[in-house]
Amino acid sequence: MTQQEMQQLKKAEEEILQLKEELKQKDAFIRRTLGQYLTDEVATEILQHREHPEIRGERRTVTMMFTDLRRSTQLSEEMDPVDFIHMLNHYFGEMIEIINAWQGNILEFVGDAIVAVFGAPRPNEDAASDAVSSAVAMQRRMPAINEWNRQQGYPEIEMGVGIHTGDAILGNIGSETRTKYDMIGRNVNLASRIESYTRGGQILVSGETLAAAADVAIENKGGAILVTPKGIREEVLLHDIVGAGSLRI
Repeated sequence: MTQQEMQQLKKAEEEILQLKEELKQKDAFIRRTLGQYLTDEVATEILQHREHPEIRGERRTVTMMFTDLRRSTQLSEEMDPVDFIHMLNHYFGEMIEIINAWQGNILEFVGDAIVAVFGAPRPNEDAASDAVSSAVAMQRRMPAINEWNRQQGYPEIEMGVGIHTGDAILGNIGSETRTKYDMIGRNVNLASRIESYTRGGQILVSGETLAAAADVAIENKGGAILVTPKGIREEVLLHDIVGAGSLRI
C-alpha cells in the first residue's frame, strides 16, 4: 500500500468515526425530544420500529390512574400566570418522577390533571400494585411540594387520585400528521369518574384494583363508599387507601 493510499484510508476511517458520532448525537437528540412528548416506553417502541412507528391497537387489562388538583381554576384566576405555571410545573415534575419510578406511563396532562396507565404499552403483572404504591408515594410527596410552594410565596395545593383496573383499548390514535398513544373504553371513563369522588389528599380505588393488587399489603382504613358514577349502570364500591406496603400517607 502506497503512502497516498494509507492517507486516504486513514481519512476514510476518520470520516466514518465522525459520522458515527454525529448519528449518536442525533439519536440522543431525537430520544430527548420524544421524551418531552411521549413516555419512555412509547418512545422506545417508536425508535425500535422507525420504518413503521406504530403501536397497533390492542385490548388489554391495565390499571388506570387519574389525578386532579383542587381549586386549580380558582388559583389560576387569582395567581399571576407566570407564578401559576411555575407552581404547576414544579408539581408535575415531582409527580412524573414518582409515576416513572413505579413503571407508570403518563399519557397526557389535561390542565392540571394527570392521566397515567400502568401495564402498557409493555405488560406488567404488578400494574395494580405499582399504581396504588405510586399514588401513596405521590400523596406523601405533597407536604414537600407545599413547603416549596410556601418558600416561593405560593398557596398550598391538594390532589385527589382515582384508580381502576380493567380492560381498555390501547394504541396510537390520530392521523399521519398528529397521533398519540392513548386508551379508550368504559373502564377508562370509570377511572375518571372515580377520581371525581375524591377529596384533596385522598386516594380512591375500585374493588377490581384492590383485588389485583393483593400481593401488596394495602391499608384502606379510610373506609369505603358506594357510588353510582354517571354513565355507569351499576353501583361501584370505592376504597379509601391510606397505605401500600411500607408506605403510608
